[in-house]
Amino acid sequence: MTYSPILLLSGSLLFMVIILKLLGQKYALDHPDIRKKHMGAVPQIGGLAFGSLFLFITWWSGLGPQWYIVGGCISILLGTVDDNRRVPWQIKFIVQLALAAYLSMIYWGRFEVMTFYNLSFSLSQIGLLVIFLFWFIGIYNSINLLDGLDGLAGGFMLLLCLGLGLSGSGSFATLHLMFSVILLGFLVFNQRPAKLFMGDAGSLFLGFHTAVLPLLFFTQTPTTASLNMTPFVLLASFLIADTSRVFFTRLVANKSPMTADTIHFHHLILQQSNSYLTSLGFIFLITLLSVIGGMMSFYTELSTNVMLVHLALLLLFILTPPVQTYVPIIANVVGPLHKWQNEKQTTSPFLFRTVFMAALLIGLIFALSLYYNLSIISWQHGLAVILLFIFFFFYRKVKMAKYVIQLGVVLFFAELYWNTELGIITKLFTILLLISYFVFTFEKRSGCNISKFSTLDLLLILITIGGVTLTLLGFPVSIWFFLTMFSLWFGTSFLLNRTIYSI
Repeated sequence: MTYSPILLLSGSLLFMVIILKLLGQKYALDHPDIRKKHMGAVPQIGGLAFGSLFLFITWWSGLGPQWYIVGGCISILLGTVDDNRRVPWQIKFIVQLALAAYLSMIYWGRFEVMTFYNLSFSLSQIGLLVIFLFWFIGIYNSINLLDGLDGLAGGFMLLLCLGLGLSGSGSFATLHLMFSVILLGFLVFNQRPAKLFMGDAGSLFLGFHTAVLPLLFFTQTPTTASLNMTPFVLLASFLIADTSRVFFTRLVANKSPMTADTIHFHHLILQQSNSYLTSLGFIFLITLLSVIGGMMSFYTELSTNVMLVHLALLLLFILTPPVQTYVPIIANVVGPLHKWQNEKQTTSPFLFRTVFMAALLIGLIFALSLYYNLSIISWQHGLAVILLFIFFFFYRKVKMAKYVIQLGVVLFFAELYWNTELGIITKLFTILLLISYFVFTFEKRSGCNISKFSTLDLLLILITIGGVTLTLLGFPVSIWFFLTMFSLWFGTSFLLNRTIYSI
C-alpha cells in the first residue's frame, strides 16, 4: 500500500511533535561547545522519530526486506544509546562489522559479477566481501560526519532519495519517494535555527540506508547475478570524497581518524565565506550533479571515459588542500552577492505588490483547480488535513509553520499533476509569477530576501534546476511541472513573508 505525499508529510510532522513533546526536554540534549555554535541545548531526537516512522511504514507496506528492517532498527538503537551515553567508537565499529557479516551471510553466493560503469569484474566471494566491508563501513559512518550544519545531512538525503524515487518504478522507487516526504517533515524542524537534530540515531540510520542501497536495488531484480555499483558510487561521490579527504588529513597530522574536528568541507566553506547558505548550497549543488549522474546510469551505460573523469574529480577533491585552493575562490565568488543581499531592503510601496502577487497566486491555483480529477481525492487527504490542523494548533505562531503551508500546497498539486500535461492558463500564470518574483528579488523587496532563505528554499531551487536539466537530457519529466511547483512555493512564501510571518 502506498500513501498520499501530503498524508506522509502530516504524519511525519505530527510524529515529530509527539516525540518532541514527550522527550524534547530531557532526552539526548546537545549542548553548544567549541565545535557547536547553536544557541542553547537542542534535543537530538529527529533521527529516532523519522527513522522509526519510516521503518514502520516500510514494514507495514511490505516495501523492504526483513534484513533491512533488522539492520535499520539496530542502527537506530545504536545511535540512540550513543546520543545518551556516548558509546566508544570501538563498540560502534564492532556492531557495524556484525551488521556487515549478517548481510554477507544473507547474500553469500548471490553475486558472481560486479559492474562499474561499462566494466565487469568476476570476483571470488572473499574478494566481494572485502570490497563490501570497505564500502559498508565507510558509507555507514559518512552521514554522521556530514551532519555538521542545520539541514545539511537531511537535505543531502532528500536529494538522494528523490533521485532514486524518480529513477524508475517498483518498490525501490516507491520506498524512496516515501522517505523523501518523511524527511521533509524532519527538515521543517531542522532548519536554522534548528529545533531538533537528527542525532546519531538519525545519521547512523541514514548511513546504513545509503550503504545498503545496492542490496535494496538488487532485491527488486533478483534474477540477475550481477551487482551494479555505478549509480550508488555516483550518488555517494561527495560522501566518499569528503570522508576520504578528512581521514587522510587526520592521518598525515598524526591524529586518530576518529577524532572530531572542523576540517570537513562544510566547516571550511562556512569559516571562509561566513555564509550558512553558501556552505549548504555548494554541497547541495555537488549532490545534485551526482544524483543526475546516478539517474542517468540507471538508463544508460556510461563509458570508460566518463568513469575516468569521475575518478579524476574524486582524487582531485581528496588530494587538493581546500583552504589553499578552491575554498577561497568560492568565498570570493559569493562575497559580493552576500554583501548586496544584506543591504537595506526596499519596502515601499508595499500594498500594491502584495495584492499583485496574491492575484497571480490565486490565478495559478484556480487554473490548476480547473483540470484536476476529483476522483484522486481520498480519505488520505481528509486525514492529512486533520493532522495538519493539529500541528498548527501547536505551532501556528512559529515561523516554521510557514514552510508547512508551502509544503502542503506544493505536495497537494504535485501529487495531482505529476506526469500530467498542464494547461496554457496554468503555464501563463506560472511565467507571470516567476518573472514577478525574480524582479522583486532583484529590487530587494521585502518577502524575497535571499539571505533569509531556508534549507527548504535552497532545496526547492535545486530540485527545480535538476528537473529542468533532466528534461533537457531526455528524461520523461515535464519542465512545466517543476516551474509551476517553483512558482507555487515562492509565490506562497512571498505573501506569507509580507503578511502573517512578516520578516
